[in-house]
Amino acid sequence: MTEKEKLIARLNELGVKLNREVSTSGTIQELTMRIAELEEELEEGEEVIDDEVGAMNDADSPGDGSNGENTPDDDAGASAETGDLVCVETLATLHIDALHATRDERVTIVEPGVIIRVSDQDADLLIAKGLVREA
Repeated sequence: MTEKEKLIARLNELGVKLNREVSTSGTIQELTMRIAELEEELEEGEEVIDDEVGAMNDADSPGDGSNGENTPDDDAGASAETGDLVCVETLATLHIDALHATRDERVTIVEPGVIIRVSDQDADLLIAKGLVREA
């Protein structure tokens, strides 16, 4: 396999990960630059998702010395359980803890174009980061 064929194969892999078509035409230098740009974009997307997961995990962690179990006064976990969720459409592949829009199934990996239910706060955060839009 030639160097250019290897670069084209890598571009195709990145296109699948980013869920979009990528141009595979050009010189070896152009292909190499395009790969670097796509890898950077993929890393930035992972950092955003990692930041969100960290923020969600921090929100789930009790800071008041409680044992972390939901009590009647604990509204943090209650909103997800009682249905205080909003529907959003994903614009990127997300690793997230959400509910499917029509089935009461938890989803952890969601591809672009899928409608999911998340808390209002999570929806605002994801919309602000450009990862979802209101459904």
